[in-house]
Amino acid sequence: MIRRAARKAMKGRMSLLVFSAALYLLCLSLPVVIVEQIMGLWDAVEKATEDYLAMLANPTYAAINEWVQKWADKCTVSAASFIYVLLVPGPLTLGLSSVWLSVLRGKEAYADMIFSGFGSFLRVFLMDTIRRLFMMLFAILLIVPGVIIYYRYSLAFFLLADNPKMRPFEALTYSRYYMQQNKGNRFTLDFSFVGWFALSFFAYFLLSNLAFTITLSAGNDFSLFSQQLTSGILGSVVFAPLCAYRGVASAEYYHRVICRDPKNNA
Repeated sequence: MIRRAARKAMKGRMSLLVFSAALYLLCLSLPVVIVEQIMGLWDAVEKATEDYLAMLANPTYAAINEWVQKWADKCTVSAASFIYVLLVPGPLTLGLSSVWLSVLRGKEAYADMIFSGFGSFLRVFLMDTIRRLFMMLFAILLIVPGVIIYYRYSLAFFLLADNPKMRPFEALTYSRYYMQQNKGNRFTLDFSFVGWFALSFFAYFLLSNLAFTITLSAGNDFSLFSQQLTSGILGSVVFAPLCAYRGVASAEYYHRVICRDPKNNA
């Protein structure tokens, strides 16, 4: 089984995998939270919420319209965060995919390899942008076509990690080729992690509420920024083992789909 092979490859290297996954998740979440605090988003959302609750005492059309006009522009994500989310996830995912492949193949791997994708920034940025556009366009039609596109191009990052000279369109084309008749199997593999996801989410829920309770009991103000920061850190730590497990299993699946023995891969 794919998951059994993944667990075998992970033995003795779990700390590396979990730390790499946690670092990856932190890099995706914390910079946005901090930037939006600097830009004043979280304070604006808190004040908008207070105004909304006060407005509920007399929710007239004029009051609602005034509230929308006052807060609509102030409660939007900044351009800096949008650019960050557009540029950074692709290279980070490529680097993390390299970690998963190295672990599966029994090669040396380091946590800072997650930043190695920035060495191929333009290549991975173009591939990831095209992939996202396809997913978004098909998701507009219905959820199912968007999911199909996601699985169609699910091997693209592994292909780029394995082939430093491969072009973005080639990675997408080869992924589409290899995933013919295999999308259902990949969905089944992902679905097999539902129990682990539920367990992780439950742990995250308990820890978040515990942090909230301790903070309030100490008489401290648990602002929206503090909530977002705490959620980002706790979520990264709690979901890191699941991310690592699923990632190595995905790397094993990649090898099986392209009919290659990971131990004999150069």
